[in-house]
Amino acid sequence: MTNIINISDFRNNISDYINRVIYNKDYFLLKRGKKIVAKVVNYKKSKESKKENKIARFAGIWNNEEGKMIGYYAKKLRKKAKIIP
Repeated sequence: MTNIINISDFRNNISDYINRVIYNKDYFLLKRGKKIVAKVVNYKKSKESKKENKIARFAGIWNNEEGKMIGYYAKKLRKKAKIIP
């Protein structure tokens, strides 16, 4: 069942709708006039975005491709590195 609600109803009962999204895993389409303008869903952060952010956090000026390339070479370097006594 699609839950289409007016924005004004959503605004007046926002805590109820947010609780339904969080606990019941419902979603809602918000309607303004005759047009659907937004979808309210439960947010889940994917594992890929967490992985990319680890490198990007330290990268500063690197783009995603450069960050992936540096990560690739860092892994290769770790495998080839030897401990010298």
